[in-house]
Amino acid sequence: SCYLDQGNVISTPAIKGTILPGITRKSIIDVALTKGFQVEERLVSVDELLDADEVFCTGTAVVVSPVGSITYQGKR
Repeated sequence: SCYLDQGNVISTPAIKGTILPGITRKSIIDVALTKGFQVEERLVSVDELLDADEVFCTGTAVVVSPVGSITYQGKR
């Protein structure tokens, strides 16, 4: 799952398709809510990722990884 922070809102793709309901994902959402963030589970566009304040991904091995760079159609 990928997440982005714009202000005090964290958005993540909803659980369907290739997004699985993992424990790490749930933990990140729970911690974010207790820290006062809003969490939206919805479609996240590439344009939003390019304009986000911060982007990070979670994985099944209890890993939270920052995204250092995104390049899409020549825009970094």
